[in-house]
Amino acid sequence: MNYNLMPMKYFVDVVQTHGFSSAAKRNYVSETAVSSAISKLENSLGQRLLHRSAGQFALTPVGERFYHRAVDILNSYNEIWRHPDTHPDQLVRIHFLQGLADDAAELANRFPARMQVNFDEEAFNHSISRLIKGDYDMLVGFELAFLNNAKLRTVPFKAINFDLLFNATEVATAPDPQDLPALARKSTFYLQYWQSTGISDIQEAMLKAYRQGPWDYQQVSGVNSFAAACMNVNFSGGVTFVPENFKIPDNCENIYRYTPAHLKQAFKVVVAMNSTANSDVFKLLTQAIS
Repeated sequence: MNYNLMPMKYFVDVVQTHGFSSAAKRNYVSETAVSSAISKLENSLGQRLLHRSAGQFALTPVGERFYHRAVDILNSYNEIWRHPDTHPDQLVRIHFLQGLADDAAELANRFPARMQVNFDEEAFNHSISRLIKGDYDMLVGFELAFLNNAKLRTVPFKAINFDLLFNATEVATAPDPQDLPALARKSTFYLQYWQSTGISDIQEAMLKAYRQGPWDYQQVSGVNSFAAACMNVNFSGGVTFVPENFKIPDNCENIYRYTPAHLKQAFKVVVAMNSTANSDVFKLLTQAIS
């Protein structure tokens, strides 16, 4: 029996980051190592997981099913290695969607000093199912992510501003550097990619919030994270938006940051819990936020 989970992780990372090169960077290995490991995984399974063509790929039906099972297995494996706490009644597990780490920390600071807090970041497409299963206690995320989900209850936390990020060179060389909407209308808009099933379309809601008055874009390109969007803007040009407390990645020194009026208090952040969660934990949350 093969207990090596790395090929499975490489496969999941290829799917989640939309490429072999990006998956290799995530794991600090070569692109060849990722490709070879997935090929060996396919040979072991006797099934093709990916259709590859000219540097691109698409999931096969088997690959689609294998991907979802692999994510569950990797998440369960990571849970095994969490050290058990000697006082489980004093432990609260706060997870957060990407870009909201500071907000999760702000929430934790409101809890009594006796509470021990465990943090982790969640990929959106599996975050809700893990929350419902009880893999953790609370999920800090955008209200848009939890609309119309009867299995969850949410507590409003705060409203946050979003900033626009432009390529600084493009701003400086634009016909009118002060007319940022004009530059945006000619640019690619890098939008964080959300996999949403059975809930409102988060992408459309976020774009609607952005497209107010003169603000628009030439085309949209989906990416896997706010950091990836920022890096695309830094090195290739274009525009994106990020939470106000988003930290620019290292070596992204060609970014012009701007806070437009229409994106102030534009998105609501809530804390979600399983609707059947322990009442003591829910009481702890409501006391911390009130």
